[in-house]
Amino acid sequence: MGKKYIIVSGKKHYIDDAQLGDDDNAEAPKDTEIPAEQSGDESLNEEAQKAAKAMANALRTELGIDEIRANQDRVEKYMDSHENSKLKALLHGKNLITDKDSLTAEEKIVGFFHALVTQNDAAVKALSEGVAADGGNLFPAEFVAELIKPLSNVGTMRSLVRVIPVKRNSITAPSVLNRPKIYWTAENAAKTTTTANFGTKTITVRKAAAILYSSDELIEDSTEFDVVQMIIDMFAEAITEEEDRVILRGNGTTEPRGIETARANSEIATTGFSGTTTFDKLKTLKYSLKAKYRRGATWLIHPNKIAAVDQIKDSDGRYIWQDAVTSDKPALLLGHPVSEQYDVPENTIYFGNWKLAYWLIDRKQMTVKVTNDETQAFRNDQTGIRVVTRIGGDVVLGEAAKAANAA
Repeated sequence: MGKKYIIVSGKKHYIDDAQLGDDDNAEAPKDTEIPAEQSGDESLNEEAQKAAKAMANALRTELGIDEIRANQDRVEKYMDSHENSKLKALLHGKNLITDKDSLTAEEKIVGFFHALVTQNDAAVKALSEGVAADGGNLFPAEFVAELIKPLSNVGTMRSLVRVIPVKRNSITAPSVLNRPKIYWTAENAAKTTTTANFGTKTITVRKAAAILYSSDELIEDSTEFDVVQMIIDMFAEAITEEEDRVILRGNGTTEPRGIETARANSEIATTGFSGTTTFDKLKTLKYSLKAKYRRGATWLIHPNKIAAVDQIKDSDGRYIWQDAVTSDKPALLLGHPVSEQYDVPENTIYFGNWKLAYWLIDRKQMTVKVTNDETQAFRNDQTGIRVVTRIGGDVVLGEAAKAANAA
């Protein structure tokens, strides 16, 4: 029996006889070019080639190779267009889509905001983490991570309360209504039962929104990445102010439930004293809080009230207010940190362990939209950027804080 072969693309390819168990040792050169009409199996060869081509086409269709190549060509032309030349320069020549995974955090942030300012929808979608339910785009994860750092600085309510990251729109928190009582009894006598009543509070995520107006040139003409820190600081300041407000004054219906709202509902006790605030009255407020809560407790005072408290002296004529040693440390009042809060009423002083008293749930899904303000912003060459963050909060242990009405 002669050598077995197949013909592919006009070439004869021989198969080793040893693999077929054939004793015929006749040799023939491999890969010999022969005309198709000399093949004895021309019809079989054509069918095989047709089958191979069909299989290749099916694979191309299944894998979307043609579509991928076409999209890549469109992306290349898109990124080389005039409207994206600046963006490409900001990304150090990297392709927005094909090189997305290799972009640095700074490149993603500045590229994202450049796309917002120039209303480059395709670039915004490419760099965002997806589309939110309200139609806005989710911030890049790198921006959220950098933003949380200044949000947690000393002096903000976020840094004082317990922050709980969540992936749902609400959580149920336990709250102690009545604490257990201990009874002493004689030996073998009937024991008095004691109970602790536990309640629950459902803390629901609410929206907090802020609109920032930025000059178009701020990002559009930026070639250095130090503008990233400026962007982060701008957003952090706006969001911090809104979070502080709702943690202290939130109505609990359309906003997180604030500390003032809980006090109005008698969940935080008010220690009564009237008249001018004095050293003795502040000590009364401090020691009205149980010792286990005083460890880690912080004063919340309106800045206008601090001007008066700062001048109070003890019985030995020493000022009870201690200024901060460094800018990153708070001032001390009677040995405890002070947080200046404009959303605390001027005639109210709070003292409490806020990590035990208040829970802030953090959805950490920040969305952004560009506003359609065509009046003031348009005249000033500014772009309004609306950022929405989703948080919830409530007092869960009222006895861990006290308040006083101070004239």
